[in-house]
Amino acid sequence: MTWAENRLKTADIDTPRLDAEVLLAHTLHVGRSCLYSRLQETVSDSQKTDFQQSVVRRTQREPVAYITGRQEFWSLEFQVNPCVLIPRPDTEVVVETALRLLASSRITAPRILDMGTGSGCIAVTLATELPYAHIWAVDRTQAILSVAQKNAQTHQVGHRITFTCGDLLTPVSPGAPFFDLLVTNPPYIASQVLDTLRPEVRAWEPRVALDGGADGLDFYGRLLYDSPDYIRPGGWLVAEIGETQKDALVQLGQKVQLGHKQRRLRFQTCRQDYAGRDRVVVFQKTAG
Repeated sequence: MTWAENRLKTADIDTPRLDAEVLLAHTLHVGRSCLYSRLQETVSDSQKTDFQQSVVRRTQREPVAYITGRQEFWSLEFQVNPCVLIPRPDTEVVVETALRLLASSRITAPRILDMGTGSGCIAVTLATELPYAHIWAVDRTQAILSVAQKNAQTHQVGHRITFTCGDLLTPVSPGAPFFDLLVTNPPYIASQVLDTLRPEVRAWEPRVALDGGADGLDFYGRLLYDSPDYIRPGGWLVAEIGETQKDALVQLGQKVQLGHKQRRLRFQTCRQDYAGRDRVVVFQKTAG
């Protein structure tokens, strides 16, 4: 562990000790908390080789989650690979917001659509929290959906999630039966900003899941225009955003509303992440 920490420090890894512990625990198939009770145990040659290889991968800035093949989200473990974005704590605010909205509405069997499901972290988490919900999860390729499907099976909610291949709303027919809730963590990073991100993100995570176009708002324009055709009156669109995008999205929503009055989708609120930054917007479909 000391060797790994020093090697990672030399490679300018931000959290060398933590990463060394996680990688060693993964190699030994134990929890990280168990490492310090086993410090006197001898590591086999094959384990040592596997561990050293994982450390070398980390020095090349490959994310720990891709090396171990898993990431925690909402206290649940999710399988991940380079096909999907690594779940982040900020996205838990999407789940929190969705649960609060549904609780306030007293809907007992909500119909939910997760657009761009990736690892399935939002869809699967909502399914575990809402035992009577039925959820549709959409993403662009079957390779991505297979990751989400495995996670749904692991958490025993696969029978309540319908996985559909396509782009955002396109594979789902608009109109009845309407959804109570649309949730999404779309690409929202401006294209010119991508190359300034940490190497772990820009070189390893899927660019298509990050790139939101010139101003980062490409996908929101489509969502705000199309989603009212899929939401019941009184239902919601809940979307993760970049921390500086709230005002632009409110204006975009107003522009869509003025240009197409039948859209009937109004900004309701914005919620902050755990660092106090704007992170999730809520739009509600009005009845009239």
